[in-house]
Amino acid sequence: MRLRFILPVIFSLCVASCGYIPRPVEGVPPGAPWEALPLRKWLAEDRAEPIALAFCAPPECTPGLAVAVVRLSERDADEAEAVLKDPSALVRALRAPPPKATSGRKRPVRTLAEATPLEDGPLHGFAISLAPADESKRPAYGAALGLRTGEALQVVLAIGEDEASVRSTVREVARRELRP
Repeated sequence: MRLRFILPVIFSLCVASCGYIPRPVEGVPPGAPWEALPLRKWLAEDRAEPIALAFCAPPECTPGLAVAVVRLSERDADEAEAVLKDPSALVRALRAPPPKATSGRKRPVRTLAEATPLEDGPLHGFAISLAPADESKRPAYGAALGLRTGEALQVVLAIGEDEASVRSTVREVARRELRP
């Protein structure tokens, strides 16, 4: 009698916990030192649906790198696709110093930002570099490639410390993850 009650409870808990099992990102090496995060339960919002996130942090990985796959729809997909096709507005926004009142600093940080288009067959996007204008820190690099299928836009984002690694990773992951 007790077993009839316990088995459905255990089964229900197992099924509910599946949302906490991380989904690996296709196109990055499986297993350590890469780590995947269970995003669906943590970051599910109305705007973007997180599909997968993996990262490899120094010292195990040199250079450090993070890659994510997200899906957007409707107006959010339209806005994101416009940025993928023309990141110039994003670059202008990143270069603009924040208002003094919100920055919490006496002098606003000036940012150097540069973006270049990335195309790979039906995939379109951009690569970007960001650094403080005073060169007090090394640049950070990012890249995004997206594929529109109907109302949905799937996007792969990569961020890291090495420009070549970021670009090659975003391309490899996009080839494996983004399917029409």
